Amino acid sequence: METIVDNKAGRAALPVAAWWRVALPAATFLLTAIARTWHINRHFAMLEDQIRDWGIALGPFTSLPLVGPPTHFGGYTIGPAPYWILWLIRVVVGPWFDNLPHGGGVGQALLYSGADALLLIALWKRTGSAWVALAAIVLLATAPFDLALSAVVWTPVVASALARTATALILLDWHRRPLAHAAVIAAIAWSAVQTYTGAIFVALGVFAALLVEECARRNWRAAVSRAWVIAAVVAVLQLPYLIHQAAQGFSHPAMGAVTGSIAGVARGSSPLRITESSAAYVHAVAFIEFSPWSATAAGWILLVCAAVMTVRYRDDPVLLAVTVLPQLAAVAGYALWAGDLQDYYYLSLMPAAVITILLALTTFVPARAARVAAVAVCLAAIVAVPARLRFASTLPRMPEYEILVRASRQIAQRQQPIRSIEPQFPLPPTCDPEFIFRVLGGRIDRQAEWRAQIAPDGRVSYSR
Repeated sequence: METIVDNKAGRAALPVAAWWRVALPAATFLLTAIARTWHINRHFAMLEDQIRDWGIALGPFTSLPLVGPPTHFGGYTIGPAPYWILWLIRVVVGPWFDNLPHGGGVGQALLYSGADALLLIALWKRTGSAWVALAAIVLLATAPFDLALSAVVWTPVVASALARTATALILLDWHRRPLAHAAVIAAIAWSAVQTYTGAIFVALGVFAALLVEECARRNWRAAVSRAWVIAAVVAVLQLPYLIHQAAQGFSHPAMGAVTGSIAGVARGSSPLRITESSAAYVHAVAFIEFSPWSATAAGWILLVCAAVMTVRYRDDPVLLAVTVLPQLAAVAGYALWAGDLQDYYYLSLMPAAVITILLALTTFVPARAARVAAVAVCLAAIVAVPARLRFASTLPRMPEYEILVRASRQIAQRQQPIRSIEPQFPLPPTCDPEFIFRVLGGRIDRQAEWRAQIAPDGRVSYSR
């Protein structure tokens, strides 16, 4: 038996078999990894970003850029963390898949599933309820949009995994350990920002969690020490960016569109878009977490649950810092953004939203019925899994990937240079049909005698 508890109230959960403490996180890691990588070798989305970034990761570490990938609105992310992570995935996981790009997707999925298992442990410890923890992970890991992207080599997904890891470490009370632990948390949180700028709101919440307890106790010396640790970690991680900028004569700004939007609001030439930002966040939560069902009341659910959380856990500012604060910061931050607002901007915020909703819902019931409510919520989340998995399978994939891999292997076995590889079926505009052949060691020579054609069934023919 176990009950939901508030650790600060001094109550403890009834004992649970020790093996569950290992078996449940292990099962979470395994099952979520399987769900994310199921048939990835058949439908991996090998598009422009994936080809560019995996191609960079195939090189030596010394050839990696000092900044992150370019963004769709100009500029680039502010540090090399995404390339460092992808390079490590290529070194550790890539050889098991002939260094083909879907191997990067498998490595990314394993990173994500590890973050899920850690968050499960953290929520279990924080709430005293395995049911609440499991419900949160089931809702997060089987969210169709998130699931469909989780094994795609893409920076917003990696940033989400890093942000989830930093949040889990806060919930595990790492912020109360020696300063070295605070440095690790800050490094992970800032690496998420380097990977995808939209993770800044989670990072702000994590930084606040590292400081808020010492500030509340008016232990200013400890608070200043932690602030210096955060600043030092960020400064060290930004050294590659500064080196890059110095090499470019400081003429190549990273996030010019972001600073331009903020400057426009400051000058009064652009409006502060609070309404649009709020609507975009609500739409993202509804689409990512409530699909395949509609959630017209998602805005009210989030608002009421955030209010309940703020009141119920007003004596636990650390918990509020990693749940309510990042959501409020995102609404305020994106109100300064002059561009469009896409659902994937908010991927890293989903743990904050789900935890807020679950803890608020369990607050509404009497303490003696808390366990029943937690079990009911968990079972409802599990029952919804098949429908969510089916919906995830309908989201954009690239079934032509399997054909390209099979045909490229066949062409590479000839060990002859090829003038070109020409699929006889449509591919997404940014897909390069010759990339896999080159990864397998094949050589494209525009002066070569033969060119290869790939039929829709994967058969290969050659012509001069």
